[in-house]
Amino acid sequence: MAHVVFLRAANVGGKNVFRPAQLAVALADLEVVNVGAAGTFVVRAKASEAAIRRAIAAALPFVPRLAVVSGEEVLALAKRRPFRGVAIPKDGRAWAAAMDGPPTASPKLPIAAPATGRWSVRLDRVEGAFALGLFQRKLGGGFIFPNQVVEKAFGVDATTRWWETIERVAALLENSAASPAAKRARR
Repeated sequence: MAHVVFLRAANVGGKNVFRPAQLAVALADLEVVNVGAAGTFVVRAKASEAAIRRAIAAALPFVPRLAVVSGEEVLALAKRRPFRGVAIPKDGRAWAAAMDGPPTASPKLPIAAPATGRWSVRLDRVEGAFALGLFQRKLGGGFIFPNQVVEKAFGVDATTRWWETIERVAALLENSAASPAAKRARR
């Protein structure tokens, strides 16, 4: 099964700049597909997580921070529809943060940040390699990104994507698994 790569803090604020489409071309031997969300890729070829990390590190002009998750885990998460029935604020979004390794802490959930007043990030639960929650714009400025909350709570690097990106990745994985080439490879 494929792997999904989530690069952290790439093409943000003029730092760790790269061209995702060019990276996908450079990693053609791994059958890398650029999902379109900056720093999100599907690796279709059979390869270990370590081999994927090495190839990406060799192809980028900076040392990447990333999470690599099995495509099966992403598909399973999307099929569970973890935000079904959840009231998402009209100025908010659902998110999933891929954690780069097991948590080193087990905090009591949910966690809201900031802890007082109107929350901007709510961390609700963990499902496999993903922390899940909600984001809403904070009135009066100030910005808290879910990564900050996840990393502080669990003591592990994480990279966040909006839920619609996870759904797009899952659709791509399903289409890849159904392709004639994938069926031939399974024989």
